[in-house]
Amino acid sequence: MTTEINSSDDITEEFLMTLLCQVGEARAAFMDAMQAARRGDFKQSQSLMKAGDDALVAVHKSQTSLIGFDQGEGKVTMTLILTHIQDHIMTTMLCREMAEEISVIHQKLQKVLDSEKAHI
Repeated sequence: MTTEINSSDDITEEFLMTLLCQVGEARAAFMDAMQAARRGDFKQSQSLMKAGDDALVAVHKSQTSLIGFDQGEGKVTMTLILTHIQDHIMTTMLCREMAEEISVIHQKLQKVLDSEKAHI
């Protein structure tokens, strides 16, 4: 999928659905990263965070292209699907921040538990 928007004709249903799928991919990776951290699989958690970040980079490129094309002039018609996609982008970015924090908390908790086991 091209991320460069040069005309309104480039904002196809395929473009929008791909964007929605990419952001869904990112969110799923971040959610899976939190679950991996809960299991103590911090290497897998980091790998999933990277996969989510890679998907978000693709989303960001497409979103930046849309904004650049529009130039604040209303060239991009705001539709329900664009609003829906933007909502998913914002919540996925929040999910990413939470996943990072939760992973750190699980790592610290694991160190405490390991330390307690060593004293028993």
